[in-house]
Amino acid sequence: MPLEIQTIYNAAYSNIIFKNKLDSYKNDGELENNNSCSEFASSNLISESNEQMICKAVLLFFKDLKEQKYKYGDTTHEDITYRDSGCKYLFYWLYTHVKNDEQVYKNTLTLYKQLYEIYDKQHDDSGIFNKYIDVMNEHTIEKLVKLTNLYNSLDKFFTENENKKEKEVCKGNLIDLYNYYIYECRNGYDYDFCDELKNFRKKYNSFIKYVMKCEEKYLLPPVEGFNIVGTTVIPFSLISVTSLILPILYKFTALGPWMRRLIGKNKNIWQNINEETNNSINTYEIGEDNFNMGDYNIAYNSS
Repeated sequence: MPLEIQTIYNAAYSNIIFKNKLDSYKNDGELENNNSCSEFASSNLISESNEQMICKAVLLFFKDLKEQKYKYGDTTHEDITYRDSGCKYLFYWLYTHVKNDEQVYKNTLTLYKQLYEIYDKQHDDSGIFNKYIDVMNEHTIEKLVKLTNLYNSLDKFFTENENKKEKEVCKGNLIDLYNYYIYECRNGYDYDFCDELKNFRKKYNSFIKYVMKCEEKYLLPPVEGFNIVGTTVIPFSLISVTSLILPILYKFTALGPWMRRLIGKNKNIWQNINEETNNSINTYEIGEDNFNMGDYNIAYNSS
């Protein structure tokens, strides 16, 4: 199923392609006698004994990304989309090999740059991967990890339940996590993260609706939410601006005399209304007194 929206996190959707390549490169013998990784060391890796294997896998992966091409008609082009997604996914792959502590995203970024520097020194590529790497930071790595794990859980859910038609399956096990990420989306400013959640929702809902034949109530809700902050800030801003401008307009422009005349007219109208109201009240009170006296006289005569 093609993705509708292009985001910096699209690699999360197609991550299995790159994972298989990187895992195979770890055991590849192509760089066995190459000294490119001989001086590489990192204390951030889960297993420091894997340092050389991870370095070798990353160098071969960069080589693969550079060489990937596609043919359109009679012309051969560099596969920029493949290169972009591969560069992004590499952050996730390295994350899975880094110690899971409070600095995990920072350490992943450091490790990535360290390995890319080794590759860049060995190849005259004029930094062709820089523009893909520079958009990533600790925040975007964290979001990429969350989205990749979400897609991986979805693929596992598909595989396990594709041939089932049970109502329990319709409820799924990703709804709570998706809703939590929606909360993060609505309270942040990472629009790519929000758009990638829309891509995820489309894939999930298509499976639930058309493969599992589940009811509408089991579909994931839309990502978009009502912007309470925006609708509240605007009226208060208008009130503040109006309260500052009106005194100036009243004092130094023709608005002042016009408003005084208008207030004067309204004051006269209200005075007339009050006089008419008072007259009506007096008339009502006189009538009421006469009515009460009649009652009194009737009561007196009957005695």
